[in-house]
Amino acid sequence: MRPELTEAQLLSVWETGDGQAPPARALLLAAAAAAPGEAVADLTLADLNALLLDLREGSFGAALPCAADCPNCDEPLEVSVTTDELRAPGRRNVPGPRRDPATLLAEGYEVTYRALTGGDLLSVDPASPEARRTLLSRCVVDTTPAADDLPEGVLETVAQRLADLDPGADTVVPLTCPYCRHAWTAALDVADYLWAEVEGYARRLLHEVHTLASVYGWSESEVLAVSPARRRFYLAATAV
Repeated sequence: MRPELTEAQLLSVWETGDGQAPPARALLLAAAAAAPGEAVADLTLADLNALLLDLREGSFGAALPCAADCPNCDEPLEVSVTTDELRAPGRRNVPGPRRDPATLLAEGYEVTYRALTGGDLLSVDPASPEARRTLLSRCVVDTTPAADDLPEGVLETVAQRLADLDPGADTVVPLTCPYCRHAWTAALDVADYLWAEVEGYARRLLHEVHTLASVYGWSESEVLAVSPARRRFYLAATAV
């Protein structure tokens, strides 16, 4: 069964996450979709994306309308992608198989590394000029010979291997421009997309609560107890 936000839960999530950094909002949304007590900060990015896609599908549907500009001819495009197209194979409703740390050889180092987690993103200041290096360094479990400060080239090799270690950590959409036929892939940040929808819905809902509370004297909980279809009728009646 897909997780689904009730309107009351949606308002609570929005209120808690409003003003927080994107990684914190992503973990907040994932926690709303996770099993009780699950430590979402310890999940890999692919598992987090799987939870977010399930929550999005259960709360807003499977189709995600998107807009993009062709990088070749600058034509604006409207496209739609589904949650299944973004979801990595096997990542639906349950976390994918756990990946053990992997090992690579680069520039004379044997490096054991693991997949990135939500907690890693949360711990790094994205505004720092060293953010990328810090994030990649967190993936390194061990090195031979031992090194506290690996060369840049070694860390970039680790970065290139992370996608193979955790398929689904990056969500991309293949696109083809209907005007010039240029083909490319565009990244889609599932957490940012879902948060924008949650925020938009929350603000519209609060306006509905304000209007109906002002006209009928209902409390917020009483307004939320009314179905969206009936609320639309009452809102239309207030405008008469």
